[in-house]
Amino acid sequence: MAILAAALALGLAGGSTTTPRSLPAVRLSASPTWLRGVPLTGASTLHLVASENGGTVFVVDVDHHSAHALPGLGFPPQALPAVDLSAAPGGAVAVVSTPTCVSCAIRETQTDFLIGANGAVRRVGRVTLTRHQYTTTQALNSTATWVLTWPTGGRCTLRLEPSPRPAVPVPCGSLGSDTPAGLLVGSGDHVLVLDPLTGSIREHIRVSGPLVVLQNDLALTSTDPGFPGDSSFPANLTLVNLATGSRKRLAWPSILHFGYRVLPEPHRSLAAIEFVDPAYTPGENTIGQAADIWMLDPHTARFTHVPGFPILESVKQSAVAWTADDRLAIVAQGGALTQPQARTVIGLWRPGQRTIHLRSLPPLNGYSQFVPLAG
Repeated sequence: MAILAAALALGLAGGSTTTPRSLPAVRLSASPTWLRGVPLTGASTLHLVASENGGTVFVVDVDHHSAHALPGLGFPPQALPAVDLSAAPGGAVAVVSTPTCVSCAIRETQTDFLIGANGAVRRVGRVTLTRHQYTTTQALNSTATWVLTWPTGGRCTLRLEPSPRPAVPVPCGSLGSDTPAGLLVGSGDHVLVLDPLTGSIREHIRVSGPLVVLQNDLALTSTDPGFPGDSSFPANLTLVNLATGSRKRLAWPSILHFGYRVLPEPHRSLAAIEFVDPAYTPGENTIGQAADIWMLDPHTARFTHVPGFPILESVKQSAVAWTADDRLAIVAQGGALTQPQARTVIGLWRPGQRTIHLRSLPPLNGYSQFVPLAG
């Protein structure tokens, strides 16, 4: 998958944490195997807008086991674009980034396309980045884009594109999510929560790893890096209130410690956390790739294990996403390196169910990103 740690990499810090009086008991995962469950017998009513590792975009009909490539994303055949997919009202947004050249005044063009479940493609925006413009992020509840410019001299500036609003001076850093609490900018060992309209700093939060927004003002970060034998692995998790800076330390639930990514539930408070290891050793003289998923209730700080996990899969060809009706969709491809035949399935699971419902998918060259659409 494209990003194993999180959506926003924010460096390391030794910031203090507050430990709750008692941590919930956590059951360790069993040894990974293939994703297992029961066959999906009814209609899924889903199409997937899926990317083959950041390149070709397909629309996959889950119920009819078919896939077709989208020809209308508008980049020339000789270009090497990067595609980033995300959910949006009315479909999926594909941001196609096309580089120009190192010495050109225009460094990169980012074009936004809205893709429907029927495969219809419509261009909804374009941002041209100059040589000194490096970081962008989608504006909250909008298809517009925040662009942060690093000039050769003077202060960094923030501007909404497209918009007649003038740019405002801001601290230099890497743009993160646009949240109800403010726009996140990562800089070294801290995260700034900015008012994007004025550039003023609302909150200054020290971090010890990636910071991922869950919902409203809550975010999740890893803290105290350190694992027996390798200090680069994260060792625990911490909930952070972006509005107040308060923290609550959590236990690490999974046997996998290489990296993780967080997927907040669209309409409720839960968050799915996928832990991965691209070099897991399931047995003697074998190395595979593994994934594990736990559900976090941020209000109780309790984890629940998704049934059937952990699993063996090819982590760069697999991904997880929420459907609009709050089902967790898991696309798992491959497995242990000793398996000669690729196996691609989708697992659908609703929080509270005791098992995952499975159906096979067309074996594309990776489902590194996908957006489930009803249709």
